[in-house]
Amino acid sequence: MKIITLLTVFAFALSSTFAQEMTIKYDIEMSSDDSQVQSQLGMMEGSTLTMYAKDKKFRQEMNMGSGIMKTTTIMDSKSNKGVILMDGMMGKQASSFDLDEFKGEKEDSDTDLEVELVDETKEILGYTCKKAIIYTESDNELVYWYTEEIKPVQNATNAKYIQKGVPGMPLEFSITQPQMTMVFTATMVEEKVKEENVFDLTIPEGYTEKSYEEITNMSGGQ
Repeated sequence: MKIITLLTVFAFALSSTFAQEMTIKYDIEMSSDDSQVQSQLGMMEGSTLTMYAKDKKFRQEMNMGSGIMKTTTIMDSKSNKGVILMDGMMGKQASSFDLDEFKGEKEDSDTDLEVELVDETKEILGYTCKKAIIYTESDNELVYWYTEEIKPVQNATNAKYIQKGVPGMPLEFSITQPQMTMVFTATMVEEKVKEENVFDLTIPEGYTEKSYEEITNMSGGQ
């Protein structure tokens, strides 16, 4: 599974599972045992992932490097709509989609997951975090450090990925692929959303509209 697609599934799980208002920002570090790949990862320095959640609405912003690519995913469970915005070297591309359509993709991804809960803990931003290892059939391995102090909604629908597999909010997680490992570490957690209009599903001017399939394929190896 591509990194962007995997994170979009992760975003949908969070939007379905966590009801409380929050903003979480992660720093992203990338490394590789392949010297050629490692030499190219310098341009990715400063990458971040920011998530906003409020009233069944969710926004995820992934900034790769310094202006290389920004991918924004916004979901509104009440209206059953979502939008993906991509802004980078290939220009500005966007796609609106139905959450009903996306639920099927998420459910397909659930069947690929094997979750192992590990008896280890560490502290991140003052939260006690426990370890979980997730294995997929697409040769990705994810290591999660999650906190149960940020509680999931017990009866949330369409939230199997987080609620049944990982019983809490990840404050650090890593994604290992054959040539690269990405580590996401939370640097800020706030129980509020300060920014206005972050959940607006309107595609901004200047973006070229594509189908959902086209825009996810544009993410390439990400």
